[in-house]
Amino acid sequence: MKTHLKSGIRVVAVLLLLLLTRAGAQTGVVKGKVKEINGKALDGVLVRATNQKNKEIKRESTTDSKGEFVITDLPEGEYVFSFEKRSYKKFTTRKLALAAGENLNLNRVIEMSRESEPYAIIRGAVLYGSGFSLPGASVVIERIDGKKYKQETISLEAGEFAFRLKAEAAKYRITASVRGYQPASTEIQIENDEVRNIVLNLQPDK
Repeated sequence: MKTHLKSGIRVVAVLLLLLLTRAGAQTGVVKGKVKEINGKALDGVLVRATNQKNKEIKRESTTDSKGEFVITDLPEGEYVFSFEKRSYKKFTTRKLALAAGENLNLNRVIEMSRESEPYAIIRGAVLYGSGFSLPGASVVIERIDGKKYKQETISLEAGEFAFRLKAEAAKYRITASVRGYQPASTEIQIENDEVRNIVLNLQPDK
């Protein structure tokens, strides 16, 4: 009976010791704000804190409509903070030291820049006869899938030309024309951010 009582007391003592130890190991809080460079506050940014000595210690938060975030339950140590949002370049801070139980406000607003918009390119050359370059030709591109888009350029010295387009599914017709030659055209389907090469060979007027 006494043996069981002693064992029970020991178990309770161990549990109390664990609770006291946890209570003594205070965790910190980090607050901050995220915005677009020269722009508005950014919501929906994933903010991740990674402990530099133990990479498995990670905490995450997401910015609110004011671009503000709070990360809690951070043990003492050095952390790197990363910021991620679709269509924006990932931003990563230098190492920041956090003391036990510290409430840290980042001393500057995190500014994120947009990634370059994806685009497609249709490029080629205007030729005549047996492959001779034809500079000065009018080259017109227009959408033929129901949406309106039209652009014109002039072929350069080697007959070359290029169009930079939005990276989306679309169908285009490209037509080249110049005085003294019959117009030539071709149709191209673009799916995304890709580069397509074409040749438009013009025949002399009859």
